Amino acid sequence: MPGGRGFGKGCRGGRRKIFFLESCILVLLHQGSSYGYALMDNIRQFGFQPELMDISILYRALRDLEEMGLVSSHWSDESLGPQRRIYTITTEGESVLAEWIENLRQLRREIERLEAAYLSVKQKAENGFSTPEVKGEEL
Repeated sequence: MPGGRGFGKGCRGGRRKIFFLESCILVLLHQGSSYGYALMDNIRQFGFQPELMDISILYRALRDLEEMGLVSSHWSDESLGPQRRIYTITTEGESVLAEWIENLRQLRREIERLEAAYLSVKQKAENGFSTPEVKGEEL
């Protein structure tokens, strides 16, 4: 993920990045319960670079998801080393994830329409057609 606090330099779009991270966490937990460091490693598939990301960002997102009732956690005694906190998506989390995914699908359709409109105008301009004017100003 480019830019953003804990994701590299800059802090633009921080809340969007956290929302994306939370969405990715829910998808991973939808696949099965897990612990923090395994989640950190698995978010790579969504474009994150865990080696450049502070683990505290992930744990903060997990805490927020738990406070919202979308994730639950418990301590596991199954590890040979120190205890691990195991995170599981809740029924509410499954419902919210489905809603978020549908919202993302709608957003993708809107972006595709925007891109198609842009490409149409661009193609007309490249073929020598003039672009529309608005109140005497060229676009």
